[in-house]
Amino acid sequence: MTFPIITDYKSAMRNAHNRLRTLDLRPYLDHNGEPVFMAGNFAAVFRTAGAQEHTMAVKCFIRDLPDLERRHAALGEHIRKSKASYFIDVEYRPYEIYVKSSIAAEGDYPVVVMPWVEGHTLAAAVEMLAAKNKQKGLAALTRAFAIMALDMLARKTAHGDLKHDNIIVTSKGVLKLIDYDSMYVPALKGLKSVLLGGVNFQHHARGVRHYGPTMDHFSILVIALSLRAITMAPELFAQHFTGENLILTHDDFMDPEASPLIDHLRQSPDFLIRDMTNRLIKSVLSSTIEVPGIDRALKQLRKSDTEPTSAGIGGLLGLFGG
Repeated sequence: MTFPIITDYKSAMRNAHNRLRTLDLRPYLDHNGEPVFMAGNFAAVFRTAGAQEHTMAVKCFIRDLPDLERRHAALGEHIRKSKASYFIDVEYRPYEIYVKSSIAAEGDYPVVVMPWVEGHTLAAAVEMLAAKNKQKGLAALTRAFAIMALDMLARKTAHGDLKHDNIIVTSKGVLKLIDYDSMYVPALKGLKSVLLGGVNFQHHARGVRHYGPTMDHFSILVIALSLRAITMAPELFAQHFTGENLILTHDDFMDPEASPLIDHLRQSPDFLIRDMTNRLIKSVLSSTIEVPGIDRALKQLRKSDTEPTSAGIGGLLGLFGG
């Protein structure tokens, strides 16, 4: 199926009152009077306001996703039942927006509607904290990530594209996952991945057949190790951040023995960094995307603080303050 392009959706959203079948929403406009949106691989997400001024996101698809309705129905049900704080409610509406398209058939197209999440991406939050050398804030962020990842593993849920800009940190320090196109929940067992995620967070062996509860293992390890390393040495972020990673890159994974950063991490005085680095090396040398013992590493990480140790205590209080 051919979907409209972004400019088609922008035209429809300019006249949202007449183009949305059931939703009573109006788009936010930029200084040029154009609808505010973010573009992704499969969709454009428009920022809108409802009757009570609640800010909502309306996701309009620009590419066909296999089993689109089934995936979003299962995802919405899983989110409602789990009540996990890191999920946002999503609702799939199959014939919601009427579009006159330059490349696709004129008619009604599906959308996903959800609350608009205010906050900073994980990368932006880390950048702010690292720039101010706020190690306690970085440690709190690391613990929060470990807690979220452990809960996802326990629920046999995987995001599928877990990376630095698909995690939002709210002003209260709560982590929120966004962009659920590739997410796996148990009700979707047997399907295939629709995308393989950012290369700086994915195992080289991952393919479309890898669609299940272990497909986030490598991404979780990369993010967890990066956060812990930056906590212990905040300057690492400025030295290695490219905009497409935290500190590690695909090149580090493909040849860990030749990576100066990997070598640096292996010699860290911190047990957690050394342990996770060794796990990373073993993983990239393996043909499987599963990381044995990832839950044990995360359980240690959720107790970590700013000292070179394998355990610690703390919380999210004052993540951006002080």
